[in-house]
Amino acid sequence: MNAETSTIYRDELAHIVFVRKGRNIALKNTPANWELIGKGRSAYVFKIIGEQRAIKVFYPPFEHLAMEEARNYEKVAGISFFPRLYEAGEGYLVMDFISGKTFFDCLAEGVAITKDHVAQVDKALELARRAGLNPSDIHLHNLLLTETGTVRLIDIARFSQKKQCTQWQDLKRGYERHYGQRYFPKRVPKWLMMIVAYFYQLRKRLNGKQ
Repeated sequence: MNAETSTIYRDELAHIVFVRKGRNIALKNTPANWELIGKGRSAYVFKIIGEQRAIKVFYPPFEHLAMEEARNYEKVAGISFFPRLYEAGEGYLVMDFISGKTFFDCLAEGVAITKDHVAQVDKALELARRAGLNPSDIHLHNLLLTETGTVRLIDIARFSQKKQCTQWQDLKRGYERHYGQRYFPKRVPKWLMMIVAYFYQLRKRLNGKQ
């Protein structure tokens, strides 16, 4: 990316204002040519209008995660399951915009998640391991199914952590046991998935204390 383009992003980043509201961080200002497309536990994500690029802006106190995630993306550069990273700076990343639905949205909307899609996730994680990473914190929101039926993985800041993470294996076990069964609903309410996720995380925390 050339220096002129980088300057444009830095100028627009200066307009971003975060405001703390209780335990949450709210977004106050957004550049006119940025479209808000997502919010996570540590960052907001925008599509840059007129470009097939997205910018991920980390809010306090998570700005340091930008460079951690950038290093992880550099390790998987060239692997098609991951977006291309164009630029990384203090508290932000610029990468490919990927059009698609998260696995969470697929379940909510009744879009089929096939065995091939699951196999693609397995392949992506194996390639990440070969690149020296430790895939962690895999969940329904960071697995994307594109319009062409290919899977993409995003939000890989925690792929460099040392501890063993079983979330993907747990998700896959649930898929193999329940998905596609007659009793499994065609559409899963979002509130129900949030409840399941809450108790799953609670169980993990309790088990960690034992």
